[in-house]
Amino acid sequence: MIAFVRGQLIHQDRDSALIDVQGVGYQVHLTPRHLRKLPKGGEVTLVTHLLHREDAMELFGFESIQEKELFLQLNRVSGIGAKSALAIIAELNVEELVKAIVLNQPKVLSRAPGVGLKTAQRIILELKEKLTKMHPSISLQHISTPAAPDMIAEVEMTLLALGYTDTEIQKAMERFLPQVAQDASAEDTIRYLLEQLSTNG
Repeated sequence: MIAFVRGQLIHQDRDSALIDVQGVGYQVHLTPRHLRKLPKGGEVTLVTHLLHREDAMELFGFESIQEKELFLQLNRVSGIGAKSALAIIAELNVEELVKAIVLNQPKVLSRAPGVGLKTAQRIILELKEKLTKMHPSISLQHISTPAAPDMIAEVEMTLLALGYTDTEIQKAMERFLPQVAQDASAEDTIRYLLEQLSTNG
C-alpha cells in the first residue's frame, strides 16, 4: 500500500499530477481543487490510496487523511466507483460531505456530477451510521440530529411555493437547519428559515 508520496511536481493536467519520487514518476489522480493548490515545480506531499483493478492500478491523492477515509467509504457504496467518489469529494469538502450525509440531504450530494437523487439516497443509507465510527479527528459533535424527512420535504415545498429557488432553499437548509430545535414543528422551522433568508439575503 502506498500511503503517501513526497516528491517534485513535474506535470499536471485536468485530473492528475505527475510526481517525481527519487527518479520514479507517480501519476496521482486529484480533484481540481487540490490540483490548483499544488506549487508548480515544487515539492509536494500527498496522502494517497493505491486502487487495484483487474486491468490497472491507479493512485489517488487527497488533501488530508479525513478526505481519504471519506473517499474509501464512498467507494464501498454499491454503484459508486473511484472516479465517482473523487467527483463527490471534488464538489464537497469534508465538512460539507459529512453534514450532507448525516443530515440526510440528498440534494446536496446530487450536486456532484453523475450523482442522481437515488444514488445520493443510497450513499446516505449506507454511510450515515458508519460515519460516526470514522477517524476520531472527524468530529460530528456539532451536527444536530436531522429533522424528519417528511418535515424537511414540507419545508422545502412551502419555501418553493413562496418563490424561493431550489438553490436558495438548499443553502438555507445547510446553513440554518442545524440551528433549529430537534422538536421544532414544520411551521416553526419555516418561520425561522424565512427570518434568516430575509436577514441574510
